[in-house]
Amino acid sequence: MRVYVESYGCAQNRGEGAAIARDLHARGHELVGGPDGADLGVLVTCGVIGATEARMVRRWRALSAQLPRVVVTGCLVPLRSALLDGPGLERTTFVPIREQHRLSDLLDAWAPGLSPPSAEGRTDEPLPPAVTEEVVIAQGCVSGCTYCYSRLARGQLESVPSLEIVRRVRAAVERGAAEVRLTSLDTSAWGLDLPTGERLPDLLEVLAGVPGEFRIRVGMMSPQTLGPILEAYLASLRDPRFFRFLHLPVQSGSDRVLDAMRRGYSAADFRREVDLARAAFPDLHLSTDVIVGFPGETDQDHEATEALLADVRPETVNVTRFSPRPGTPAARLRPVGSRVAKRRSRALAELRRRIARERLERWIGVRAPARVVEYGPSGSAMARLDNYLPVVLDRRPPLGASLSVQIEGARSTYLLGRPVEGPAF
Repeated sequence: MRVYVESYGCAQNRGEGAAIARDLHARGHELVGGPDGADLGVLVTCGVIGATEARMVRRWRALSAQLPRVVVTGCLVPLRSALLDGPGLERTTFVPIREQHRLSDLLDAWAPGLSPPSAEGRTDEPLPPAVTEEVVIAQGCVSGCTYCYSRLARGQLESVPSLEIVRRVRAAVERGAAEVRLTSLDTSAWGLDLPTGERLPDLLEVLAGVPGEFRIRVGMMSPQTLGPILEAYLASLRDPRFFRFLHLPVQSGSDRVLDAMRRGYSAADFRREVDLARAAFPDLHLSTDVIVGFPGETDQDHEATEALLADVRPETVNVTRFSPRPGTPAARLRPVGSRVAKRRSRALAELRRRIARERLERWIGVRAPARVVEYGPSGSAMARLDNYLPVVLDRRPPLGASLSVQIEGARSTYLLGRPVEGPAF
């Protein structure tokens, strides 16, 4: 069977889509790079905000009109009865997130008449190596944020056992991954549900022993779950195997709004964790997320967020306007006016760009070690510093190569550099 897999949204969705593709390939199905000529399309959906949801519906309708059969999975599946309706529904099968691993086994039943190839028809041609690969370490989370649809879609925390994560990381490295991204809704919650008592630093200690030339990026965390393990986690980052990177969403600088969101921490908690992390690693790459226009947010609340960002000065800030999601408590609240939300969003976006540019300009003139992870347009490449800052190079060294780069410029989201001879310093 010729199968086309398309994934949207967060790193976890992308990792799950890649895992589906690998599994189908291992079972003998042929993966194709586009829907033309495919027997089956697999759409891994995202439903984090309303605009993304609408895009997913449009994409489903386009694929269902083009292909004999479509499998829809990901975060939009719980909303399928309300959204994914009309022509094409009879050719669509919905697969819950936690049943994705069964897709290969059930494919014949879900898509009658489209059977896997016979043993004679199976292909042993390997998939092209992925220089970066996402490894999912948990489903769900332990939080109860009033606005979050992902929590409803993925459910309670279910951590992947450490031995299975080690197996997944080893397999990724054997496939050629130079960068492994550990991902879940909240990576610092990993282990809270395990009877072994393991937590994220214990997992990282084991992963540091996996052989091979690769680096590990630990994904998004919550200040609520990171706090109790922060000291041990920062000790883990001293191992050169791990990028000195911290993705710690704050969402608001106002404690009143954080309480309404049920985030489980205060702005001071977030600030304390960042201060400790930066004290341990002055070159730490801090990434955070902010929601603008949450119901009830006042000008004073917005100003508190601006003040927090101006003080903490993250290298990366992801700004999202509040979007009510079905089934969440916040969807029942009166929203902030769209004009006000847009104005606040523009103000934060400008502040974000200014802070990021200033933070990244500090690197101009520095020679630093980096690893090439991606090719860009016009003969360029993208490498990552030890703290995960991206550097755009004017040439294309081999993917996965470790090298020294001279930083010669900065933009608001990346650095500019060139490969140089000699050791980095």
